[in-house]
Amino acid sequence: MGKRGLRRLPVTALVSVCAVLIGVAVSGGASPLPGLELSQAGHWIASPALNLVLFVNGSAKSVDAQVPVAGLEPGSQVVQGPTSGYVIGKSAIVEFGKSNLSVDRTLPSPSGERPALVEASGGPYLVYREAGRVVRLGSGFTTLPAGGPLGTPVATADGTLWLNRTDSGALCRLAKDADTVTCRDNLGAGHTGGLSIAGDRAVFVDTTTDTIREVSGDRPGEPVAIEKDLSPAAQIAPADADGRIAVLEPERRQLHLLDAGGFAAGRAPARPIEVDLPDGVYSNPTASASSVVLLDLTRHKVLTYGPDGNPRQTTAIPPESGTPQLVRGDDKRVYVDGGEGKHVLVVDPDGKVAQVPVTPGKAPAPATSPQQPPPATQPPAQQPPKVRPDVRADGPKQPPPVRRTEPPVTQQQKPIPPSPPGIPGRLTARLQGSDARITWDAAAGNRAAVTAYHVTWKPSSGAGAGASELAGTARSTVIAGLRAGITYTVTVVAENSAGRGTPATTRVTGPAVPKPTITVTRGKTGTYEPDPAECSAPDCAKMHVVVRGFAPNTEYHFTPHCGCTYSNEGRSFTTDANGAVTFEAFDFGAVGKQAWVTADNGVSSPRYTWPPG
Repeated sequence: MGKRGLRRLPVTALVSVCAVLIGVAVSGGASPLPGLELSQAGHWIASPALNLVLFVNGSAKSVDAQVPVAGLEPGSQVVQGPTSGYVIGKSAIVEFGKSNLSVDRTLPSPSGERPALVEASGGPYLVYREAGRVVRLGSGFTTLPAGGPLGTPVATADGTLWLNRTDSGALCRLAKDADTVTCRDNLGAGHTGGLSIAGDRAVFVDTTTDTIREVSGDRPGEPVAIEKDLSPAAQIAPADADGRIAVLEPERRQLHLLDAGGFAAGRAPARPIEVDLPDGVYSNPTASASSVVLLDLTRHKVLTYGPDGNPRQTTAIPPESGTPQLVRGDDKRVYVDGGEGKHVLVVDPDGKVAQVPVTPGKAPAPATSPQQPPPATQPPAQQPPKVRPDVRADGPKQPPPVRRTEPPVTQQQKPIPPSPPGIPGRLTARLQGSDARITWDAAAGNRAAVTAYHVTWKPSSGAGAGASELAGTARSTVIAGLRAGITYTVTVVAENSAGRGTPATTRVTGPAVPKPTITVTRGKTGTYEPDPAECSAPDCAKMHVVVRGFAPNTEYHFTPHCGCTYSNEGRSFTTDANGAVTFEAFDFGAVGKQAWVTADNGVSSPRYTWPPG
């Protein structure tokens, strides 16, 4: 119940409303409750097998409401606003009322891409990361361009949606009632990392510079070193757990817990806590109020850790749940959704895990009519003696007539035709050098043999998409030549004689991009021709500049500096396809003085003491 709802309803009325709601949900009725804003607490899931959308009460660990939605698409997600819920499928968006528990309207999906869902004041929002678009649901249906591919979004309590551009390094925001995505801060192209929420402030963890900075104030905060060397493939949890932000290093099998509490309090942060993980493949981390939650996709388990790094609970995921995903609810619980909508695991704020079977509600037994009082007693009427049918007055007993019964006629059962296969199980993608090894378990054939598996992969930006068709007996393949630092979405779908089934999806990030570096040494000796008096051989020479790990095919401006009297406006150079460039420029001859070069993305070379010629 939203705060406004609590102010409008007294406690007794509130209890009555809850009772009515539960009755409506269980009986399948849809009596509207005008003006009622239902609570955001809890989580809605889609169950295509049941053609139902169900509300999971995280506190009670129960399914408390259901909405029939015909033709639910496999892989559908559900996001909720104050009064409506939205089923997000590949081809359509279905809006349903949370008070009348019925479908209100169906809209075409703006993209076949699976969006990130954000429940926030002013929303909810769909963020199509690869397309670089934000869709605001609610009374309207507004699509807002962000200008380029996006990282994982987060939202603060005031309803502001925070985004980061993965191509340019821009930090962007969409205010609660704004109609434009505004990008005001630029980290520079090539910077990797992700957004998170520390307390109620948006922060950016920069894995290129190994810093954290606040982005939600009037002006961006200064970067603060986190004393940990993070790789570009590091995955950032979208919120803190008791002041610690979880960072997963998937290739190193490590979990780092950054001291966001100290950062938010304006003091020097404590050193990160490091947790070594068992060998395996893990999903992006998330957090409940005071625990970190991971999915171990290799062993199909949920792992929870305290903010001190100590393990709290390991729980097996039901095998029929399909490919699971983690969803952080508005109640600061984490919900582990099964890919097929058959089970939900609820992770409480303290890290304890409970299973909630997804079952439709049962209609209550019909009410019985009150018993009528018995009529006044009357003396029994005299009945004539019954004549037994098997006794004749003038002879012995006769057997009763034989009644011939025919065997029941049964309708011949028609064989159930095959249907498309189930979802491939336990899909994993593991980086091996610059290649990715993709493995999966067999998909259910559904009364027909699986004849093929179709594997597709698509990078988050640029070229490199591909596809392959494998035999029905295949359980693995290799995708060769992943681009450094680029995340690929990998999809595997099974096919049989009835068609293609539900796809399984995972992600894998290419090899780590080297940190951007600039080095300066003495280059070719010469004389500064415009004014030999300023710089002449043999002490005068060009600076030899080597640039590595920058964004590929991008122009940067480089400026030389000196710990002395020196002025040079610098020059621009463009990196190659590997993000590197080497050049000689900037005449310099101050022997014994320190020289260095900076780029316009903030990267600076070490200081180099100029030698004599």
